[in-house]
Amino acid sequence: MPKESEIRKKAIKILEEAGWVTWHPSKARFQQNDIFGIIDLLAVKGGKLKKIQLTTLPNISTKRKKIKKFFKKNKVRLSVEIWAWDAGQKKFKRERIHKA
Repeated sequence: MPKESEIRKKAIKILEEAGWVTWHPSKARFQQNDIFGIIDLLAVKGGKLKKIQLTTLPNISTKRKKIKKFFKKNKVRLSVEIWAWDAGQKKFKRERIHKA
């Protein structure tokens, strides 16, 4: 199972090769590192902003539920992409969760 930092590096490489500028919160021991608890990585290109939750393929359902729960609890309108690393296929499965 790849570590979170390895998955993040793969995602950043893909995004930067496509012209996106990326940012992620620095690691702090014993503290939450996700933005709002649901976003691991931000990417900007032109006027577009991607908000990405990184995970592995077996955890995609858990992340989806967590994001939807956040939307409902906080009554926010937002779009978050889940990038789930598929180690077998060696690529990301991408899914967009949005609350309009």
